[in-house]
Amino acid sequence: MRGRFFCLALALVSSVALAQSFPGKPVKIVVPYPPGGGNDIMARFIQPKLADEWRQPVVVENKPGAAGNLGAGEVARAPADGYTLLMATSTIAMTPGLGQKVSYELEKDLAAVAMVGATAMVIAVNPGVEAKTLPQLISMARAQPGKLAYSTCGNASPMHLAGELLKLTAKIDIVHVPYKGCAPALADVIGGQLPIAFNTISNAAPFEKSGKVRILALVSAKRSSEFPGVPTAAEQGMTGYEADIWFGLFAPSATPRPVVAAVNAAVNKALADPEVQSRMRSQYYDPRPSSPGEFAAFVKGEVVKWGRTIRDASIKAD
Repeated sequence: MRGRFFCLALALVSSVALAQSFPGKPVKIVVPYPPGGGNDIMARFIQPKLADEWRQPVVVENKPGAAGNLGAGEVARAPADGYTLLMATSTIAMTPGLGQKVSYELEKDLAAVAMVGATAMVIAVNPGVEAKTLPQLISMARAQPGKLAYSTCGNASPMHLAGELLKLTAKIDIVHVPYKGCAPALADVIGGQLPIAFNTISNAAPFEKSGKVRILALVSAKRSSEFPGVPTAAEQGMTGYEADIWFGLFAPSATPRPVVAAVNAAVNKALADPEVQSRMRSQYYDPRPSSPGEFAAFVKGEVVKWGRTIRDASIKAD
């Protein structure tokens, strides 16, 4: 028994010592998508501040493939020392429900370290659509079951799941039309080929400003600081209907808690920087600081919510 307690005490002392000396070498943030996407942008928002705080290089490495699961699997198998982190997005909480074959298990192999930010998804319509509010659009859909169609950035994408969650929540029947990318999905709504788009606020904002689409609702917990006049879905009677596209850092699950806490503190400090906040909000991202425990609980709730949506809507990944 004494030997066991000695080993536990030694492990605790070692992990604390590791955290105090962390980082002693460059830190790598793996972005499991190509450059230029939301994950990449989010990593580069905080990269300079982390490097300044740690006085060590922070390297952003793009590892695209398998819808983000290639890079996630690499981080899950990396040494659990805090030097290899994953910048993941909402899709990581959707993967378990989709039953995709991946080389890692989210809740077993990865630890939630820090939520970084989120961007709102929007429900937008072609200006020719009569509905001026989300309740009016829902009324139209109920009057024409199976007649209205909505575009998304792809099958089993966050936008697709958000559309199906609306159908389940509002008890309406609208038809999903997946595209290979967010730009063509929005272009066909602008052109009038489809009436409704589920897309990101950053994609839709320029066309809302030019009058080419009308944003009816943000599928978010709160209004956008850049579009304060656009109400959320919850404000229009859809209580609990939220589908932010969020971003956060994960580490291998065995990473010592003091190291996780050290990374979390550095990320939160970066997110509190006025320059970082200004850059994020100018591109329609909101900083979302949290503790590791809060982020872990949030991710767990996302896995449950999207797993239920996928099951109830019978969504299958390509």
